[in-house]
Amino acid sequence: MNGSPHPRAPITFAPVPSRPLQARPDEPELAADFRKDPADEVFIGEFNAALADFEDGSLEELPERLPTLHVIGAPRSGTTLLFQVLASGLDIAYVSNLAAAFWRAPVTGMRLARKLGVDRLEASSFGSAFGRTAGVAEPHEFGYFWNHHLRYPDLAQRPPSHEDTIDWDHLRRVMINMAERAGRPVGFKPMLLLWHLERMAEVMPRTCFVWIRREPRLTALSLLKMRRGLRGSEREWASLRPAEELGDEPPWRQVAAQVVLLERTIARAATALGPSRVLRVDYAELCADPAAIVRRTADLMETHGHRPDVRAGLPDHFDPQTNSSLEDEFGERVDEALAHFTSLYAETGGPNG
Repeated sequence: MNGSPHPRAPITFAPVPSRPLQARPDEPELAADFRKDPADEVFIGEFNAALADFEDGSLEELPERLPTLHVIGAPRSGTTLLFQVLASGLDIAYVSNLAAAFWRAPVTGMRLARKLGVDRLEASSFGSAFGRTAGVAEPHEFGYFWNHHLRYPDLAQRPPSHEDTIDWDHLRRVMINMAERAGRPVGFKPMLLLWHLERMAEVMPRTCFVWIRREPRLTALSLLKMRRGLRGSEREWASLRPAEELGDEPPWRQVAAQVVLLERTIARAATALGPSRVLRVDYAELCADPAAIVRRTADLMETHGHRPDVRAGLPDHFDPQTNSSLEDEFGERVDEALAHFTSLYAETGGPNG
């Protein structure tokens, strides 16, 4: 006997399906340096399928006591660096590279990370490769989790009606349990959530957003760099894909439209939610004084019920990345395309406007 008046029942797992559970079945082919091992993907899929019922059955119905923090922004605008800064500078929980392997059992993954002592970011490298960080304790964007819960097989925008297919009650339950088990607010960097910010705030009223913006031409040039590095060619699409038909456009016009449309989506939600929910941060500000951004984020979270402690040890500043290697090749064409799409969508509102 272990002294417990109610011995635990044996843990049982649901049968593993004959075909592995896939979070993003339509994921595109990546360049060799970023390609995933198919055997590892099958293993992780089966592992998560085995844990899913066990995890879901252990979730409790709990009130929302703590604010949830979401880092948002267009891809290549500085979201990863901001996430690393906040995970390092605030006493918050986050999904580490280790915990991210448990995308269908996130509470289990975070508890394991805590048990192994990799649930706090003591010394971030503040480096990444197209949003991918290195090291088990570094923050992860948790893409498979968001693909699963938001019901996206890929990174392409869905029609407005898609929002009603999402099980928001279950997502809320999962996120609240993650925070309760961690004993701290949880921070996320959820790219797909950009199309559902207002609904997320409605479902979890303590939700806070930190929106980072970067000069649009630098963001667009960085997206071209990402296409070459991640997909092997600037002609291959990378990251979030707005619903507007851009397939016949050349690459520099595609990334310009991508930046304009995604920024427009976030701006509309930020205006609706207001400054009490959305902290706006400029990439240059983050690089110049990261500690100030951490303090402002703590202030925002305090208004939603909990002010996390601010931790020391951040760098005084970061050197901004400029993507100067692409200026000669694409700079003028990107500028022209940005002007075109900014004007176009300001006048027409776009297909959904």
